[in-house]
Amino acid sequence: MRLTKIVATLGPASLSVAGIQSLVEAGVSIFRLNCSHLSTDDLSQVISLVREAAPHAGIMVDVQGPKLRFAPASVELTSGSIVSFNVTDLGIDTAGKGDARGLEKGHRILMDDGRIETVVEQVNGDEFSVRVVRGGQLQQGKGVNLPDTEVRGSLLSTKDIADLAVARDLGVEIVAVSFVQTPNDVVSIREIVGENILVFAKIERPQALARIDEICAVSDGVMAARGDLGVEMPYESVPDAQSQIARSALRHGVISICATEMLESMTTSSRPTRAEVADVSGAVRDGFDAVMLSGETSIGKHPSETVRAMARICEESEKHVSMPNYFADQNPGAAAVTAAASALAKRTSASFILSISMTGFSARLMSSCRPSCPIIAVTPSSEKGRQLNINRGVYPLVLERDRNFTSAVTKAIEATKLSGFLKAGDSIVVCASRLNPHSDADTILLHREP
Repeated sequence: MRLTKIVATLGPASLSVAGIQSLVEAGVSIFRLNCSHLSTDDLSQVISLVREAAPHAGIMVDVQGPKLRFAPASVELTSGSIVSFNVTDLGIDTAGKGDARGLEKGHRILMDDGRIETVVEQVNGDEFSVRVVRGGQLQQGKGVNLPDTEVRGSLLSTKDIADLAVARDLGVEIVAVSFVQTPNDVVSIREIVGENILVFAKIERPQALARIDEICAVSDGVMAARGDLGVEMPYESVPDAQSQIARSALRHGVISICATEMLESMTTSSRPTRAEVADVSGAVRDGFDAVMLSGETSIGKHPSETVRAMARICEESEKHVSMPNYFADQNPGAAAVTAAASALAKRTSASFILSISMTGFSARLMSSCRPSCPIIAVTPSSEKGRQLNINRGVYPLVLERDRNFTSAVTKAIEATKLSGFLKAGDSIVVCASRLNPHSDADTILLHREP
């Protein structure tokens, strides 16, 4: 059983009942809905479509956030020239307050995916001038990046707030937050969506990378969003940043996703490049919970084939990876039972770990310990089961929990047999709470199936 999960973005190439089901069959656990390409009304309809086509899959709503784009008409920027702009020309709303929103002299402004580079010479209210370091033809609507600027104030648009309300009201499993700069950005989103939805911070700015530990401390998960990150910092630094994000997530016991251009060539090609295979394998070795496909499954010619290719790469890479238990080393008390269960599973070559949990919390802790085998997470909640689809190695199984410990274990083992997970001769490690069904796991059992 594959441990690394696959997240697929839905779009015209896959947005149908048949398309969604084919992606599930290929190996997708979580569907990403990109709000940059969906109206709020469309978002509601797509969530309903996914629930119909794949009722056991998880849904991640990726909130658009501020899309900084050059607003005026196209212009030729000549290297060495001085040019004046308004902050609103960069797509930043000032609400008429004449505020530069954190832009200061000496800050770089990158445009058109970094092809054009300017440096701020002077700021006066919401007006500023730049010196063009590397010029070119700047087309209207091209992206703008502010690698040195911590943009002040709320960055949620009216659409973002409406999209978050839909995600909350329809009970999606995850919301992903764009343009995160500080831990407070994550906290503000949680205040909107509540405690029942996982909140993931997209790490796509140097400001977020510098605060990765603080952001992990308040997030349920983080995403290495390598697209903007590769524009706002030197591209040669991105691999190390990727590993840094994964390690911080492991230490804090939060979920991690590696994203952007993982199998980009398969948007048109039927095979990945060797470099892409190495890239996906590198994410597995870094210890990410999940790898994500974007255009490959939303607009690509071979959505299902791309997922199958990614699944094969992950499965092969996992054979050669043995993850250190960063989480247990950092949190010996919290991980005491789950780390022991993980170690026992490795010593006994267990087929899987059976985690019996009311909320899925123990299974999530177990996943953070990075055992070498899958985790079958028995929970009575289908909602919690869908959330667990994003955790590395976790396969949810919905089953009512008997209050009697012995009966609960017996029924859970029987359910794994009926589901095809447990076979004759298998050894498994069972981890559950004997004292109280609602408390953390406190008991470990070793079971061998006759």
